[in-house]
Amino acid sequence: MIGSKNRLCEWLGANAAKRMPDLGERELDVLEVLWVGGQRSAQDVRHALNGSTVSLSTVQSTLERLHRKELLARKKDGRAFQYEALVTRSQLIGGLLRDLADDVAGGDIAPMLSGFLDYVASEAPELGPQVSKALALKAKEKDTDG
Repeated sequence: MIGSKNRLCEWLGANAAKRMPDLGERELDVLEVLWVGGQRSAQDVRHALNGSTVSLSTVQSTLERLHRKELLARKKDGRAFQYEALVTRSQLIGGLLRDLADDVAGGDIAPMLSGFLDYVASEAPELGPQVSKALALKAKEKDTDG
């Protein structure tokens, strides 16, 4: 059973080594800016966040927290840092789902997948064929990789 759980985690792209850190709304907004725009300075992030409502020091603090959580890389560029995301949106979601599976289902991902499919069926039934196709493609991709 444990072996199949680990294979399913690998198949879903989840890394069992480490939990995802807790993230606040502003941290997610900053990650979104970096996912869309790539490497950015704090000033660039502030501007992308509608800078008139968020101070530069708040953005800098948020970027620093994300860096300490090991979700961002940074490098010095003159007097400022340039930041870029170390995880993709998909990797973050996969990690959060893994953590949820650990917390709610003892690490068993099958109920998570079943719950997700139930959610799609009730909230967006028109996406059912796309989800099925994506799962089949992912399974085929993983089969050819391993």
